[in-house]
Amino acid sequence: MKLGRKQSEDPSDQQKPQKKKPKGIQVDKFEVSDNTVKFFAAKGLAKKQWVAVREIPVPEIEHIEHFDNELSVTWKGVTDSFFAKEKTDSFGKLVEQINGTLENQRKAVETNEKNETNEKNEKTALRRSELLRVMNASIGIIDLSFDVLIGLQDKRINWQRLEDYSNGFGENVNFTWQSLPSLNLDFSKIASAVKTQVPNETSKEVFNILKVIYEYFNGLNSDEDVKESSPSFQTAKTLILAYFLLNDVLLGKFVGDKESSRETSELETALQSLAEANFKVDVEELKRSIDAISLEGDKQLVIEDNRTIFKRQLKSL
Repeated sequence: MKLGRKQSEDPSDQQKPQKKKPKGIQVDKFEVSDNTVKFFAAKGLAKKQWVAVREIPVPEIEHIEHFDNELSVTWKGVTDSFFAKEKTDSFGKLVEQINGTLENQRKAVETNEKNETNEKNEKTALRRSELLRVMNASIGIIDLSFDVLIGLQDKRINWQRLEDYSNGFGENVNFTWQSLPSLNLDFSKIASAVKTQVPNETSKEVFNILKVIYEYFNGLNSDEDVKESSPSFQTAKTLILAYFLLNDVLLGKFVGDKESSRETSELETALQSLAEANFKVDVEELKRSIDAISLEGDKQLVIEDNRTIFKRQLKSL
């Protein structure tokens, strides 16, 4: 008996690639509802009971693809594989549907982010505009108020000049803002006091106006500020305080107050703080100008020169 190599019954079988066994979970149907992909398998003896074998939220899907009757879904960093027993094109339709949904959701997120950015920019611009307007208006009112107070220090009060200052206030102010608290100022009592030429009453009413302005800015809540807005609430508070201090120092000079060193020191501190917000007043120039004040000459011109050193920096805000 001769021994020899065993031959295959069908040599062509050696060239046939073995059919790849599908991996993953076998599913018999799926559906997309409530923004979730649900995969089902038929269970039971009669295969009549549908059991959910996996539920995947669509927004959490990172990648989805299919090949013939196999499907892979990557979500939350994990890839799940599924296959259908019979070849089907339904996986292709699912991939197309999911990718379309994800693209629409991505566009919706981009649109929302863009709208939020635009809304934020509009809010920032509105806050800046309104804060600058109320600051500039208040500085003008502070000027007129201290003009009256300084005028009341003259030995012979020029009531006609004070009446001109009083008329400069104009109508009562009712500032109603969209992003700021309202500000209401009644100038009628100042006008009445000036017309009746009662110094104490005039001084009292002017101080009342200054008090309202000071408390308005001091009461701005930093928690309600728009961080991107410049100037900020804190800058506005410090600037108005510094302007009060400047005018208080000027008033002290004309009153002959020799104890104004505290106010001058506080003014320097406030101006140094403002420098960090790009409001840089030349402190040395201002001090020289204040020290050079003389009771002789044009008092109003001297006052305006000192105020101008401060106010010319407002354009930097």
